[in-house]
Amino acid sequence: MKIIKIPSSQGSLDKNLGCENAPEILCGELGIDGEEVKVISSDIETTDKNVYTKAKEVIGKKPFFIGGDHSITYSLFKAFSENFENSSLIVFDAHADAMKGIKPVSHEDMNRELIDDKLLEKEKLLLVGVRKIWEQEQEFLEENNVQKINSREILGDFENAKNELKNFVSKQNHIYLSVDLDVLDPKIFPATGYLEKRGLSVEQLLELIGVVFSSGKVGAADLVEFNPEKDEDGKGLIAAKKVAKKIIQSF
Repeated sequence: MKIIKIPSSQGSLDKNLGCENAPEILCGELGIDGEEVKVISSDIETTDKNVYTKAKEVIGKKPFFIGGDHSITYSLFKAFSENFENSSLIVFDAHADAMKGIKPVSHEDMNRELIDDKLLEKEKLLLVGVRKIWEQEQEFLEENNVQKINSREILGDFENAKNELKNFVSKQNHIYLSVDLDVLDPKIFPATGYLEKRGLSVEQLLELIGVVFSSGKVGAADLVEFNPEKDEDGKGLIAAKKVAKKIIQSF
C-alpha cells in the first residue's frame, strides 16, 4: 500500500479553504509518512495534472490518497479507470457533487464530470449517505439512474442499507472508494465546509467501509474534505483519524 498526500483546496471554490492542511496533520497524528503531490499555487490545472500523473504511477499498488478537497477524485479515478476496465466508484458524501460542470473540475461537479466525460459508466456509481441534492443534480441523477443509499435509509434501517451496499459491491469488478468526511453528522464532525444535518455516525461509516473492503475489490481509496481550521474542539481530527486508520488497516 502507498499513502499519497494531496495538500490542495483549489477545487473547493474557496468554500473549504484550510483542507489543504489535512494530509500533513493526519499523517503526523497517525505516525505515517507518504509521498506528496506537488501543488502549484493558483494553478489548479497544473495541480490536477500532477495528481493524475502521480496516480498513474501508483495505481495497482493499492494507494490511499489523503486530501484536500473532493475535486481530486476526478483525476484520481481517471487514472484508476485507465488501469482497470469496468471500474466502479463508491462515494460516501453528504452531497451528490453533480452540479452542471465547470472547468477545471470542482468538488461540486466531479461525479457529473466523470460520467459526462465517459470515464465512469453511470450504473457503476453509487452515492452513500447523501442528503443534500440540488434540483439540477436531482434531474441529472434521475436521468442517468444513478444509484444512491441516502442517509435517511441508513439511519432508518441500517441493516437494509448495508445489504443494499453489499448487493452493489457484489456486482462490481474493480472499486475506487472515495470518502468525503462531511458524510458524518456535524455534531460528530464539524470540521468541514458543508455541514448537513442527520449524517452518519463514525461507527456506521466504519462498518460500511468494512463492507466495501471485505469484497477484496477495492484498488484505491481517498479521504477528503477534513478542514483542521474549522476543527475548534478537536472532534473532527478524532473522527478523521478513525476513518483513515480503518482504510489503512483494510487494504
